[in-house]
Amino acid sequence: MDDENASCSYDSEDDAQLSLPDLPVEIFLHICSFLEASTLVHGLSLVCKQFYLILKDDSLWKARINHIWPDASYPLLRPARPDKLFWKLSCVAIEKQTALWKDSVVDKLIIASAQYSTVDALLLMHNGTICIAGARDRTLLYWKLPSHENPPSSENGNTVCTDSAHNGWIWDLTAIDNTIYSCSWDQSVKSWMLINTGLVKLKTYEMNTASGALLCVSSCPEQALFATGSYSRTIFVFDSRSGHKPIRQYRPHTGAVIKLTMNSEYILSASEDKTVSVWDQRAGRTMKSITISGEAFPMCMSMQRDCVCVGDSTAKLHVLNPKNDFELVKSYSTKHTKGITGVHLAHGCLITSSKDGTVRISSPTDPPKLIATFLSGFGEIASVSIIYVYRKMSVLLKYLKT
Repeated sequence: MDDENASCSYDSEDDAQLSLPDLPVEIFLHICSFLEASTLVHGLSLVCKQFYLILKDDSLWKARINHIWPDASYPLLRPARPDKLFWKLSCVAIEKQTALWKDSVVDKLIIASAQYSTVDALLLMHNGTICIAGARDRTLLYWKLPSHENPPSSENGNTVCTDSAHNGWIWDLTAIDNTIYSCSWDQSVKSWMLINTGLVKLKTYEMNTASGALLCVSSCPEQALFATGSYSRTIFVFDSRSGHKPIRQYRPHTGAVIKLTMNSEYILSASEDKTVSVWDQRAGRTMKSITISGEAFPMCMSMQRDCVCVGDSTAKLHVLNPKNDFELVKSYSTKHTKGITGVHLAHGCLITSSKDGTVRISSPTDPPKLIATFLSGFGEIASVSIIYVYRKMSVLLKYLKT
């Protein structure tokens, strides 16, 4: 009997092992340093309260980001409002985007002979599965991008081309839900319903005869509004739920309006007069006019809640602070050799395209650090259209044919 008890006691001591919750915090965090941030946030931190309390500390995520970019400060501008998830979710996005782009392999999708002239307007929809392209040959192209669920059936087998969509060059595109808005040099904006088999025309929004060519269009889906800017320096704002006429129009510039971006509070317009104008939608007035540079004019913009990025014609990137009266707070050299035609700022990366034919993927830090560079191979890049998902096929370029 004593021998039997001794045997049982020995076996239980031999089987006893330390589990992860029994480890000192320092050892636990050392193990975590070998795991991806997404595994920690979406997996390990949900296992038990102990893991959650350890991994909720912002200093942990700040240290991980600083390890990736030790000589830069993240983000470009500090968040204006506290967010308990900001640092951990930013770390997840940064690690995914850094790993995604550092292998320097990009999927290039090319449509052969679908549009025979320069493509100036491009729009990605439905998580990068649908691409709409507008060209100087007056056509709109609906392109269902190949994927595992939608393999390419034949050359151009997944495309539908709408001929004579406009009577002039199609210059820009935007969308509210499944309705696409195209603006053109024919002084009109047209709306199109996106369906499974292509595009169906809905309305034509005509400006007054003195409006000139329409060079840009942007939308605010939350308010069902869209706006278009013209060569004649006028900005027209439309309510997509009402008729064909603008609900307001204003003229904040002395030169052509070449780019717009908007949200529920503001409309930002960039002009050849070298300024960016801020229109306060609630007050119904121009809030501020910002001279970006005395030597260059702004060519593209990206507006987030806490930061606005502006690319100019001398390849410099400028940062405005929307929480401090849109003050111009930082300017950077991007290493592009020609003007910046497209900019996109997200938690995990900063993407810029240029007339020098390159796309640069950089860190969204102060200062930006280069992650990867891609050469188009098709001439100058007019701009980029980006959907922030974790596959490179969702970053498509608009090329100016040489």
